[in-house]
Amino acid sequence: MRFAIISDIHANWEALTAVLEEIDNAKVDQTICLGDLVGYYANPNECLQIIRQRKMTCIAGNHDRVAAGIKEPTWFGPAAKQAIYWTRKHLTEDNRQFLERLPITESIDHRFLVVHASLTPEPNEDIYVNSKDVLRDCFKRLIQFSPALNVCFFGHTHRSVAYESKGGVISILESPKVRLDRNAHYLINPGSVGQSRDHDPRAAFLIFDSEEETIEFRRVAYDVTSCWRKAAEAGLLYRQGLLSRLDNWVETCKDVLTFRRVT
Repeated sequence: MRFAIISDIHANWEALTAVLEEIDNAKVDQTICLGDLVGYYANPNECLQIIRQRKMTCIAGNHDRVAAGIKEPTWFGPAAKQAIYWTRKHLTEDNRQFLERLPITESIDHRFLVVHASLTPEPNEDIYVNSKDVLRDCFKRLIQFSPALNVCFFGHTHRSVAYESKGGVISILESPKVRLDRNAHYLINPGSVGQSRDHDPRAAFLIFDSEEETIEFRRVAYDVTSCWRKAAEAGLLYRQGLLSRLDNWVETCKDVLTFRRVT
């Protein structure tokens, strides 16, 4: 089967629709979303409508659980906190309940696991896999789950990356297309659809072919200006932290930045 793995949409309708167009052209069998469907941007209900219409398999991210009222944004930064309070006010009750029901983790096709953030100490939606210790503990946890499950897809960091553990050695795989080894274990992040943070502003996702045992990282341009305009009109770019991040992001990425106008 061919799976599209997406994550961290953050209510960015322009990025989501651009990615789904690419996914449709890639003729995948199933699309899996690793959470953070909402937060930061101004189209939570529109994004959730698309996701629900397509009957995507989704798990909960930390923004989803906070938006649903399961927990409070205690550790959120100012921009994220402001956006989540706005999202709570604008979500339909049906969509709030949809987010509330999302699980933390899933086993897909008896072949791989999905989680929004870390597998340790238990599958969760808020611990970043961004240190050697957490990465090592996650691989230990993955190995404990089942001999048949040697791949786990995760999100939360907004950075595309593939880690391989084989014979106790952990490596970062640099190639945009990777053939997996059945004798190794993998932790793989498709990157963020709605808010990339790895110096490439385009929306990120990946294709996993379980028969060919390959993953392929992909990028697609989208209408950034429309997304930001709506966020600004909603008051979601008021906080200086997010506004500065966006300005720095454009300056850093201007060589690869492509504006895609959605009509």
